[in-house]
Amino acid sequence: MNAKDRRILSRMLEFAYRISRRANGLTYEKFIEDVDIQDAILYALGQLGENANTLSDGFREKYPSEEWHSLIGLRNRLFHSYEDINLDMVFEMAINDIDGVIDLICEITSQGDESS
Repeated sequence: MNAKDRRILSRMLEFAYRISRRANGLTYEKFIEDVDIQDAILYALGQLGENANTLSDGFREKYPSEEWHSLIGLRNRLFHSYEDINLDMVFEMAINDIDGVIDLICEITSQGDESS
């Protein structure tokens, strides 16, 4: 993996951890009533997708995952259709899916491959 992709993954991991920390112990009711929590999670999800979109083609070929496409698609929906955001889906992602993103990034970065 080249240095640029490694930096991108590092940023993605930081945003994923931010979501995980915000979601820890979070109830659906608290999420729905707290716009600041919604905004923080939505921003971090958007940044995950924005960064996934900048991963090199070579990286995506070497590490194919539906996760990259899902994050990019989510980013597009968040940033271009903000008023149509499904908060139920966002909550489910923050609670149930973010650990899979963290695991995927950690698994890839632990391989230590510096080749492109």
